[in-house]
Amino acid sequence: MKLQPAAEMKKVSVSNFDKLRADALQSDDFKNLVKGIENQAEKGLCEYTYYNNANHQVIAIFQQVLLENGYKVGKHISGLGLNIKW
Repeated sequence: MKLQPAAEMKKVSVSNFDKLRADALQSDDFKNLVKGIENQAEKGLCEYTYYNNANHQVIAIFQQVLLENGYKVGKHISGLGLNIKW
């Protein structure tokens, strides 16, 4: 077995992360997160706690996307979700 150069492993990692991100943002979990935010806003509220047993990387992707869109986001104390405010 031959060890691949670090630069090659970096390319593989980036490519796979990009695929994971695209899949996460098309997932039912992300659709549920968006719907949860919309439902809370329609009730006149400005926060939502999203719980999910998804992969921690997927939760981190959701957190990054929310931050990029102006939401305030922190990980829930359980580690299984996000506290989201707008």
